Amino acid sequence: MDKNTMGINEISRQFGIPSRTLRRRYASKNTTTQTLGKHPILDFDNEKRLVKHILKLEDAGFPPNRQSIRMLAYQFAEKLELKHNFDHEKEMAGTAWFKSFIERNPELSSRQAEGLSVARAKGLSREEVNTFYDLLIKVLSENDLLDKPERLYNMDESGIHLNNKPGKVIAKKGANVINSVTSAEKGETMIIVGCCNAIGNFLPPVLIIKGVNKKSEFENALPMGSKVYMNKKSAYINASLFYKWLTEHFIPLKPHGKVLLILDGHSSHFSAPNMLQAAADNDIILLCLPSHTTSVLQPLDRSVFGPFKTYFYQETNQPLQRRRAYTQCLDLRCHSWKCSCWL
Repeated sequence: MDKNTMGINEISRQFGIPSRTLRRRYASKNTTTQTLGKHPILDFDNEKRLVKHILKLEDAGFPPNRQSIRMLAYQFAEKLELKHNFDHEKEMAGTAWFKSFIERNPELSSRQAEGLSVARAKGLSREEVNTFYDLLIKVLSENDLLDKPERLYNMDESGIHLNNKPGKVIAKKGANVINSVTSAEKGETMIIVGCCNAIGNFLPPVLIIKGVNKKSEFENALPMGSKVYMNKKSAYINASLFYKWLTEHFIPLKPHGKVLLILDGHSSHFSAPNMLQAAADNDIILLCLPSHTTSVLQPLDRSVFGPFKTYFYQETNQPLQRRRAYTQCLDLRCHSWKCSCWL
């Protein structure tokens, strides 16, 4: 033994630790360098292997939930033939083990997952995205549009619910149910057709509303040049409405000469038989985004419609918030917005 190394008996006397405890710890190679307290059931090395497995599942697009991790822990312990107190009937570890497991491995955390379909996951592969951008560069080069961002247009549609959406509110702590008054529990949907070029110039928007008869008030306070289209069956765009937008709205407002119009692969954009001819006759080059990639590659989705909906629902909540602040008026029949009882 090295002269500078203390023996087990000397350590026991100096620090007041039973020598049997020290010998047992030394024999099991548990020097408590990683943590104090009770030793984890799966051991530290095996827990790190489990963490690596969880991270691999996340990278593949299948992050496990709490129950799945508890089941993995049970299967791991059974495969390694470790002594454990996990639930043999349910074949999973307990909630207390899961809580301790997360605390011991801070690289893991509980997060809210977002759904991603198999088709979208395949569409967002590196090969698909690179192929699209290679095609984009080729089209721009062949048509001398690389240095003309004002001629690169992007078009997309987005739905807006015509009832206000309550957001987060401040209420009494511990309350079970918090209700917020809305104009309707399920409102009608309106479609907004947006189009802008690469330098940020927007065309006036077009609204699509479900119905037959167009009312003049539908266009009140809309930006100059905006239009409202009616669709009898639903508010969603179809082939005839897209052709109408292209010929009556986009073509009259586009600059003279060739332009590139990027849009998604919705069937309504390509099913009109005379649409391609109208585009060719007016120097419009159509380029379709890859399938199931618009959530990432569509600029209007990423930068325009999201903020727009946030501000839209903030504005629609304001009148109802004023009404909720209503206090009793001396005139019970008062319904005037100018009365002080509404302020």
